[in-house]
Amino acid sequence: MISQRIFKWCMVGAALILAGVGIYFLAMYVAASAALGPIARAMWIAYCTQLGLLAAVLVYAAAHPRGISRQIVTVLAFMPMMSTVMLFWFAASRAGAILLGISAVLMLMAALTWPARIAGGEAPPSAQALRFPGGPRAP
Repeated sequence: MISQRIFKWCMVGAALILAGVGIYFLAMYVAASAALGPIARAMWIAYCTQLGLLAAVLVYAAAHPRGISRQIVTVLAFMPMMSTVMLFWFAASRAGAILLGISAVLMLMAALTWPARIAGGEAPPSAQALRFPGGPRAP
């Protein structure tokens, strides 16, 4: 029970951090868009969109742990991890890099505390097929 709480708090915390960093970078885009070329502007908007979509996936995974696998969340944790490295290496955005690193650590902690049991109503159709040898039965 405690590991489920840790899992949900880690997933929601990482999602909030990613959404916050995405909004912060979007605000910085508005300030810096005049100095950027069209390709840099497109990449900047794409990065903000990537952070928003990743936050949405994490919120979905926190609400429905069996809707997505632990391995997918572990692989997705590499995105903010690599962004952290790139921001430290190439940019001067230390606060954004630190927050992205924290979100990557939270995602990895959530993957380690992934809920093991599936509640009856939350089981995906593939698990229901294992319960009934003939497959899921229609009512």
